[in-house]
Amino acid sequence: MEYETKTDLILPFKGQWMVSNGGRTSETNSHIHPNGLGPKNQLYAYDFRRDHVGEGKKLEDYQVFGQEVITPGSGIISQVFNGSKDVEIGERDLFMALGNAVVIDHQNGEWSVLCHFKYNSIQVQAGDRVHQGDLLGLCGNSGNTTQPHVHFHLQNDALVHRAEGLPAQFRRIKVDGEIKENFEPIRGQMVENLD
Repeated sequence: MEYETKTDLILPFKGQWMVSNGGRTSETNSHIHPNGLGPKNQLYAYDFRRDHVGEGKKLEDYQVFGQEVITPGSGIISQVFNGSKDVEIGERDLFMALGNAVVIDHQNGEWSVLCHFKYNSIQVQAGDRVHQGDLLGLCGNSGNTTQPHVHFHLQNDALVHRAEGLPAQFRRIKVDGEIKENFEPIRGQMVENLD
């Protein structure tokens, strides 16, 4: 899909994280299913995480658990889901797949969706105006997830069930130590915002 992101996007976190899902092929992004099945809204979705310490059996072993999740692009909060408990490593909450989540209306036909926030950590409410870099909440392990991480995708509708995913290019970020502009990172790359 040829698409140029309208919203000025930064990565939704501080510091350096790894892309564990990203890109436009099934080889680099588990959200892309070769047979065309799967949620249309997550077609170009990203997952960001870091390595764990210790045995990786507790949520606290994961460096990203409890880290700040920030607003990738300015807009108005469209929806907030904030009541899902964090699941332990090895469990999944398929009933509330998104877990705790925030949907941001960028008022240009694009909506950002961020998922798997820590239980009761979201700091915004529907109707709030947010600016790029504002605190949204903390990284958690709520919903259908295997370990703490930030899920981010861009879509063309406020409602997740009827939306289609849009490619999300980040305006200026550092990728494996190099500055990239209007870039879509892929699995395995280390990414961070420019200060």
